[in-house]
Amino acid sequence: EYFLPLVNTNIKLISIMQLSFDTLIRLLSKLVVLATLLLIFVGALIKSHEVGLSVPDWPTSYGKQMFSFPLSEMVGGIFFEHGHRLFATIVGFLTLVLAIIVGFSNQPKWVKQISLLALILVISQGLLGGMTVLYFLPPPISILHGILAQTFFAVTIFIAYSQSKIRSRKQKSLSAPYVRRGAIILASLVYIQLILGALMRHTGSGLAIPDFPTMGGLWFPSFSESMVNNINVDLFDMNLDMVNKWQIFIHFAHRLGAMVIFSFYCIFLFKFVRDDNRKPLESKMIIIISAFILLQIALGIATVMTERLPYIASFHVVVGAALLGSCVLLVFISQSNKLEELRF
Repeated sequence: EYFLPLVNTNIKLISIMQLSFDTLIRLLSKLVVLATLLLIFVGALIKSHEVGLSVPDWPTSYGKQMFSFPLSEMVGGIFFEHGHRLFATIVGFLTLVLAIIVGFSNQPKWVKQISLLALILVISQGLLGGMTVLYFLPPPISILHGILAQTFFAVTIFIAYSQSKIRSRKQKSLSAPYVRRGAIILASLVYIQLILGALMRHTGSGLAIPDFPTMGGLWFPSFSESMVNNINVDLFDMNLDMVNKWQIFIHFAHRLGAMVIFSFYCIFLFKFVRDDNRKPLESKMIIIISAFILLQIALGIATVMTERLPYIASFHVVVGAALLGSCVLLVFISQSNKLEELRF
């Protein structure tokens, strides 16, 4: 009886410490998501300004250790390139801390494994970033660097969702089958579209079709030599680089992908609005996704019409990432009951 109050006190203390630990993980996971989204924007600015080799060495910066590089020398393209390196290091450090804390916590095994996966991805992303510099921006590595950034972002959202209060409030009923299927299809289409976007940006195809809504003066491209010549004449008049048929095809594929996503989403939205049993949380996500899709389309058009104005092109990239994140989150929300049964 003498030790019983002491035992109860220790149990309460452990519970409080665990609660604080879980709160720390929840806040840190959200911070990693926001930092990653900002990092994607910072990285997009480098390509939009075409300053990828402003700092030509790696992991040093002009022979100096990264964090000892003088702020006074961060001018022009160096500001974007070196700033990207510094911010990427911060995101990597936050991911490392998150993985360590989760590893020593009482989180489920699958959460620990996803956190480890995020750490592996961010390390790989850093190495790919270094390789783009060392090998003078080869398109395949640059494209993979862009795709891996989006993949890492999706994984960070998974971790944040696993710690969210939304997940802790288990749904009493499953989402409608069309919502579960539609969310997966939509997220997959957006991910493929972002791959096409990375391919377009890193092959110099961003203005391979410089007019809108027509394409080379046509409503549907013929990809003939005449069309290629007409486009190159327009590009010459605009003082822009010439393009080939392959670049025109890549650009067209990205526009076509946008049309496919918009068409599918309209069908999905029509069915969702007519559903009297739709869930409030899903409705909120649909509103967010709708806003991002409309904004992304507007930014895509503006990117072409402004001849790839750097900040507009960069916002187009980061809104694409936010759209992917929203679609991925809708997948998790609609599949919440099944996610509870995950085993890795």
